[in-house]
Amino acid sequence: MSHFEVSRAIGLKGQSAALLFCDHASNAIPVEYGSLGLTPDLLLDHIAFDPGAALLTETLTKKLQARALFCGFSRLLIDPNRGVERDDLVLQTSDTITVPGNQNLSAQQKKDRIKDYFDPYHQKLSEELDALTQSHADPFVVSIHSFSRTVRGSSKARPWEVGLLWRDDENSAQLVMKHLRANDIIVGDNQPYSAKLYNYSVNRHIGQRKLRHITLEVRQDLLETKAAIERMRDLLFTPLQDLVINKQT
Repeated sequence: MSHFEVSRAIGLKGQSAALLFCDHASNAIPVEYGSLGLTPDLLLDHIAFDPGAALLTETLTKKLQARALFCGFSRLLIDPNRGVERDDLVLQTSDTITVPGNQNLSAQQKKDRIKDYFDPYHQKLSEELDALTQSHADPFVVSIHSFSRTVRGSSKARPWEVGLLWRDDENSAQLVMKHLRANDIIVGDNQPYSAKLYNYSVNRHIGQRKLRHITLEVRQDLLETKAAIERMRDLLFTPLQDLVINKQT
């Protein structure tokens, strides 16, 4: 395996009671896998990563003076937000697109991707959370994703601008939803995906630690420019800052 950054972190460890993380931050694929047989335009598509999510995470982290962890590999290589028992851990077809480099993988090839990429990322996330809980009694964690306005092959647009996904911490989700709605944002409550059905990384790491948290889904066409990302950052900053300092009024 060539040298490859499985994850990266920004911000001072232990300074803030907040940790942000971004599972689908990158479309990077290790050199030995080539492009998994896909054209460059498809590696810029939502099938490869969550466009805009990493930049939003970064700018929010800086404004909150917090800490953040970013996954360093494309979900096409192996999806860090799926359990190892899942059929969609390594997709042969994603959103109707065939992924040539994922066809007919042997059990050993799949195990190698788990060992080399999936496990090290989750180990790093676990270490970051351990450090957070050791330095702060009641920390707050934010998971950030983006979603596409339409699913390939469908003309039906998703109406939500931001989704709040939650299962165990409804209070934090409701606080953020209330603030966004007051600012005329169309908000999805467990839409376009439901954390009550599945949210692997949060359930694995946050649930067992019983930490306050939210999962944010921001529509990716609202994150296409620096100005758009800064607008979303500013919209989210106030409720997140309130949650970080545990002001849930």
